[in-house]
Amino acid sequence: MALEIELKLVVASNDVTAVTALLEQFLAQQQASLSGPVALLNAYFETPDLWFRRHDAGLRTRCKQGKFEQTIKLSGQQQGAVHVRPEYNLPCDGVTPKLAAFPSEIWPEHTDVALLQQALQEVFRTDFQRRKAVIVRDGTRVELVLDVGMVLAQGRQEPIAELELELLEGDAQQLFVLAGELVRQLPLLAGFQSKAERGYRLAQQQPLTWRDVSPEQPLSELVNAVLTNQLLAYQQELSADQGWDLLAHRAQMDDTLPAALRHTAELATNPTARQLWLLEYTRAQLSL
Repeated sequence: MALEIELKLVVASNDVTAVTALLEQFLAQQQASLSGPVALLNAYFETPDLWFRRHDAGLRTRCKQGKFEQTIKLSGQQQGAVHVRPEYNLPCDGVTPKLAAFPSEIWPEHTDVALLQQALQEVFRTDFQRRKAVIVRDGTRVELVLDVGMVLAQGRQEPIAELELELLEGDAQQLFVLAGELVRQLPLLAGFQSKAERGYRLAQQQPLTWRDVSPEQPLSELVNAVLTNQLLAYQQELSADQGWDLLAHRAQMDDTLPAALRHTAELATNPTARQLWLLEYTRAQLSL
């Protein structure tokens, strides 16, 4: 088993070539470079009663350079752009996963794995080109990946253009340090949706919708609403201002937040400051 600690950033530009050039400049400053693109073909599986979804798990197979791997990701911790989840990766002989190959202890008590296997069906795909680099700082190793491609489900599709920072070794706080540097130099938004969540939404025809904001909401719900609304604003070429004034006011009044997060004057007008604030809020909420 591996514990995946991953921070996601959405590329907020339709010109991915230009963003890639900026990313390469950033990496050169870190004595790192992007690898050549590798095609990753990913099939996600589920049961008709959404067994994996109901257990906050994800099951996929991946084809890379003609070889298949099956992965199951279990329930974990998510806050804003960061996902922390146990995952199991095993080789497999084709596109359909073999559940019996996973360790028996991962399944909830009384799970009939054979019956679960019979019920599996492919529900969506995420096919993309991946380029990656490894950044090393003070004994910490972080893998940066750039994924560009499509989520595909039942004849519908959505583009993928995102950066992920995954901790390979060392201090998880370096994910946030690097993310902050990237946000200052590239057009990026704090992400929150996994590719699997996007696939489920597309397959079930449940697109993201605008979230209402109100003074009565807990701060965490207000942050989630802002994350959703700013992504929709980018996709629909609309203003992302809704909710930020309220969020800034609520943060100023919340004495449970670190002092740096209560200084929010720039949130009303500065897009970069907004993303940096979201990253710092996420860091403050997580136990890493």
